[in-house]
Amino acid sequence: HEGPDDARPNIVIVFMDDMGYGDMGCFGSTMIRTPTMDRIAADGAKFTQMYAAGPVCSPSRAGLLTGRYGQRMDIERVLFPKDEKGIGDAERTFGDYLRSAGYATCMLGKWHVGCRGEHNPIRHGFDEYFGLLYSNDMDPLHLYRGEEAIETEVDQATLTRRYADEAIRFIERNKDGPFIVYLAHTMPHIPLHVEPEFRGKSAAGTYGDTIECIDHHLERMMKKLRELRLIEKTLVIVTSDNGPWYEGSTGGLRGRKFQNYEGGIRVPFVAQWDRTVTPGTVCDEAASLMDMLPTFLRLAGVAPDGPPMDGIDIWDAFLGRPTPERDALYHYFCYELNAVRCGRWKLHVSVGAGERRSTAEMPQLFDIDSDPQESYNLANLHPDLVEQLGEKIRTFDAEIQSARPSEQT
Repeated sequence: HEGPDDARPNIVIVFMDDMGYGDMGCFGSTMIRTPTMDRIAADGAKFTQMYAAGPVCSPSRAGLLTGRYGQRMDIERVLFPKDEKGIGDAERTFGDYLRSAGYATCMLGKWHVGCRGEHNPIRHGFDEYFGLLYSNDMDPLHLYRGEEAIETEVDQATLTRRYADEAIRFIERNKDGPFIVYLAHTMPHIPLHVEPEFRGKSAAGTYGDTIECIDHHLERMMKKLRELRLIEKTLVIVTSDNGPWYEGSTGGLRGRKFQNYEGGIRVPFVAQWDRTVTPGTVCDEAASLMDMLPTFLRLAGVAPDGPPMDGIDIWDAFLGRPTPERDALYHYFCYELNAVRCGRWKLHVSVGAGERRSTAEMPQLFDIDSDPQESYNLANLHPDLVEQLGEKIRTFDAEIQSARPSEQT
C-alpha cells in the first residue's frame, strides 16, 4: 500500500446498530449533528454505495467478521438467546487472522453471532471482549467481560461511554501496535438509551441523541489517537450494520431494515488514515462490508488460508482508484435470495419482510446509477438482462442451498 512503509496500520472499526444511510451530516442529515464522523469523511474517504452483508444484525455482522455471506455459516437470520447456533470453529474472523499476524485484538459491544460458550469473541480471535452478546431488546441482557457475565442489571445509558473508555484504555496499552479495535455500538437500536448530558439535545429526538452521543465519544477516541501520535498509523472506519428500523433516515432510499431495497442495506461509511488516504476521497462504486476482511489482510500482509471469501480486497477504493471488478453482490433475507446487484443494475425477484410478500410486481429491475430510490421498474424494457441476472441468482442460490445445514429441530 501507499502508506508509511515501516508499519502495518492499526485498525479501529466503529459499527453502529440500525443507523440509517442518511443519519450522518456528511450523508445529508440536517437534524443529527455528527461533526466527528463528518470530519473523518473530509479528512479521508466516504463510500456512497457501501452495502451490509444482510438487512438484519446477525448475517450482517457475520459477513463483516468473516468476509462471507452469513448463509454459508447458517447465520441467515437474527439470532436469539435461545438459539444454539452461531459462528463455527471453521470460520476465521478478522480478529483471528490479525491476531495470528501479531496484532492485539479487541472486540467491544454487540457481538450477535452466537451466545453459547463456543461462540464467544474470545474463542474467535479477540484477546479482549467487553459488551453484550446480542441486541439490547433481548432477555436476559448481561454485560460480559471476556467469557464471564459481570453485570446482570445493565444501565444501557452508560454503554456508549463505557465502550469508548474501554477502547481508549486498550489503545493506550497497545500503543506500540499493531492493534485492531472492533467497537460495535448498542445504539441506535431500540430501546434507545442515552446518558443524561445528551438527552433532549438533538433535533432528531432520542434517536438523534444516541448518535450525537456516539459521535462525541468517537471524538474522544480520535483525540487519544492524536495524543499518542497514532493518527498517521491508524485506519479508522465508521459505518452501520444495516438500514434504520422504526426511526432514522435512509437518505430518501426505498425500504428499511429487514428489506433488500437500498434503504435496508446501503449504509453510511467513512474512513480516515492520515497521510495515506487522500482527504475528500469519494468512492461511488458498489462495495460490501464483506470486503473489509480481505482488505485488512492486504494491509497487514497476511495471506488468506481459511474458507473462501465472498468479499474482495478494495484497498484501491480507499486511495481513489478503481477497484477490481466484482461479479455481483447477492442480497438475502433469511434463506430467500431477494436481489442481485451487478454493475449499475439491480434485479429483485422476491421481497423480504415488511412489504406485501407478493411476487405480483416481480421481477423488478432498477438502474441504481440513475434511480437509487428504486422507483421505476425497467424489467419489461430489458428482458434479456432480467434473464441473465435471474440466471446468476439461480446459480448462486443453488450453491448456497446445497451447502445449507439440515434444519435444526
